[in-house]
Order: sequence, then structure tokens, then C-alpha cells
Amino acid sequence: MRLINGVEFIDQRVNRDMRGDLLAFEHFSNVPFPMERVFVMKVSSSEVTRGGHANSCDELIVALTGSVEIQVDNGDERTAIGLDGYDRALWIKPGILIHLQDFRPGTLLLVCASARYGETRHYDRAQPHLFMADCLA
Repeated sequence: MRLINGVEFIDQRVNRDMRGDLLAFEHFSNVPFPMERVFVMKVSSSEVTRGGHANSCDELIVALTGSVEIQVDNGDERTAIGLDGYDRALWIKPGILIHLQDFRPGTLLLVCASARYGETRHYDRAQPHLFMADCLA
């Protein structure tokens, strides 16, 4: 489901049975790009803000526990998105400016990225040419 150009939800398949829930991340199954880096972000206070930049790589964000509001800006459109469960991930394409805020204390986010940290550029504003090039390919 497209939210703004360059940002969309991807439903995640959660396998549930009497033992609990299992969520797997597989390239081109529920992660739309080759993963080069995976990291976890734990936030203990609702006062914390993260992000504040656009990246040169794709990112897929999943709220494993808790919730967060993610403000996204592609240079032309802006919206705020609530993320509060691991059954849906947010795919943020390169060049989208993101701000993460209003965390529920104890929120745990899983982030898959298409590039390693040292290979990723960070920008202080949206870079529409990065995700538009991907859309035109």
C-alpha cells in the first residue's frame, strides 16, 4: 500500500500457532531489496526522537514491540505514519526524509537496510532524485 511516493506498507506473514508467533525476513519475499545490514533500535522514552535525515539506501522498519510515529517527506508530499505491530513493515526508499517520534516507552524496532552503514550517505533534506530513479527503472 503506497502512502506517499517512495513510502509504502508491506504486509508481513506472521505464522501463528499454539507455540507463538514466527516472523521470517526473506529477500524478495517480504523484504523488497537485498539486505546488507540489519539493526535493532530500542527506545525507552517517549521524549526521544530519531532519524532527521534521508538515506541513500532502502530501509524496511518493523515495530517488534511498542509503537512509533514516523514522519516521512519526499520533497513534495509529507505524512505521518503510525507503526505498531510486526504484521506490517514500512518500506522507505532512498532519499525519503524521516523523523521517528512519539515512541511508546520500550519500543523495539527492527530495521533492514540495503547498504552497510559505511556505504550509506545521509542527507538533511529529502532527495527525490534518489527514489524517482528507482521508480523509473
